[in-house]
Amino acid sequence: MPDAAPGLRERKRRATRLAIQQAALRIAIESGWPAVTVDEIARRVDVSPRTFFNYFPSKEQALLGDDPTLPAGPALDAFRAGGPTGELLSDLGVLLVHAAEELVDDRELLAERQQVLRAAPELFSRRMASMKEFQAQIEDAVTERLTATGADVDEAPEVLRRRARLASVVALAALRHAWWEWSDGGSETLLVDELQRSFDELGALVSRSLV
Repeated sequence: MPDAAPGLRERKRRATRLAIQQAALRIAIESGWPAVTVDEIARRVDVSPRTFFNYFPSKEQALLGDDPTLPAGPALDAFRAGGPTGELLSDLGVLLVHAAEELVDDRELLAERQQVLRAAPELFSRRMASMKEFQAQIEDAVTERLTATGADVDEAPEVLRRRARLASVVALAALRHAWWEWSDGGSETLLVDELQRSFDELGALVSRSLV
């Protein structure tokens, strides 16, 4: 769950960031993504091109939105050190919830993005590359945790790498499950809530398999 409601300045920043993405996607839907330009996005949002570049480095990134990334700082440090619960999958869930708090939580926008990506293989390839990089970040964090906590200390580095990669794949599967449940649902639940629920259900399934 988000720690606290953002202040006025942060809400304005998020609103502008969302508006830029909405404008870029709607231009792409109307005219095809090659027709999207920074000048036209800025005109529709009523900001300057310079302001656009304060939010996104390119029109392609505005169409794709924020690349998923692990949060820097205390949440990541706690995970690497073996916390907050000591259970790997549960702690991965906590970490990804922190990451998801920065993602756009707008069903209509995400549906439009999926529509644009289906029609633009170049953009879809970039999205897949960013997800591969995100998986690598998770794998690295899990490897560091296993090493730092002494888990599987007698195992060879290759074994640790395989286990960390498996954990990263499972984490992304839970994230995808949460996204499906959230995007298909008619309730007003937040994406981060669905993500926490997916990891809770994953933990319950794993516990049953061990009984």
